[in-house]
Amino acid sequence: MSARYRNNQSSILILADFSDGSWHATSFAMRFLYKENAPVTLLQTYQNPGWGHLMMRKLSPHLKKITKNELSALKTRLLKYFRIERQKVNTLSIEGELNSVLNFKPIINGRHNLVLSTHNSFDDSCKRQNGCLEKIIDTAQNPLFILPQTFEGETSKKILFVGNPSKKPSEQLSNEVREICEKTQSNLEILFVVKSQEQKVSEELQTYYRKYYEGIDVSISTIQHKTKCKGINAYLDNSNRDLIVIEND
Repeated sequence: MSARYRNNQSSILILADFSDGSWHATSFAMRFLYKENAPVTLLQTYQNPGWGHLMMRKLSPHLKKITKNELSALKTRLLKYFRIERQKVNTLSIEGELNSVLNFKPIINGRHNLVLSTHNSFDDSCKRQNGCLEKIIDTAQNPLFILPQTFEGETSKKILFVGNPSKKPSEQLSNEVREICEKTQSNLEILFVVKSQEQKVSEELQTYYRKYYEGIDVSISTIQHKTKCKGINAYLDNSNRDLIVIEND
């Protein structure tokens, strides 16, 4: 099956932080997801430390200034290495918890590909970030592209696509995943996380994946768990993947 192109491409929302992971996510997004004239947004959130009455001063203005400087530097680096018009790259610095921001439609409106790098193993990141990543995975309404480490250089990547066990993924996301597999000469793991033994993945849905990714070595697995993030962790069992793609809606 040949890859299909759609003119109505998604915008890209890159979730930046204060680590090298911000550049890993940006580089991946521009190399594998960016389409000409699609807008790119660099988003970073910040929160005033919750020290209650012990706080002697409000740090939010200082944190906002730091995030703006970080985003400006990241934007400059993006423009240096990739051919894109400056006005197509937006920066967004918002106070609040990342998960809440991503689900607040007046701020995050429309269809975006969300790209983030945990800059460490998937399991460890869930623990260290106090469940923030878990909340994003289980509630984000937009497709997620998660880089547990870097996605540079080598071919034959380990790619995991976590699909909705009840319906087909969007054709646009299916095509984006296919293009990544073809560019990197990679196989593809399809994972369905079901909440009970009674929830079954239909043969029709499994056949869809096999046909859509014809020519690519595809494996399909199902695991039972109450939440998607914990199901993914149980499936990975301390092993690593180069890319994890998730579509929730």
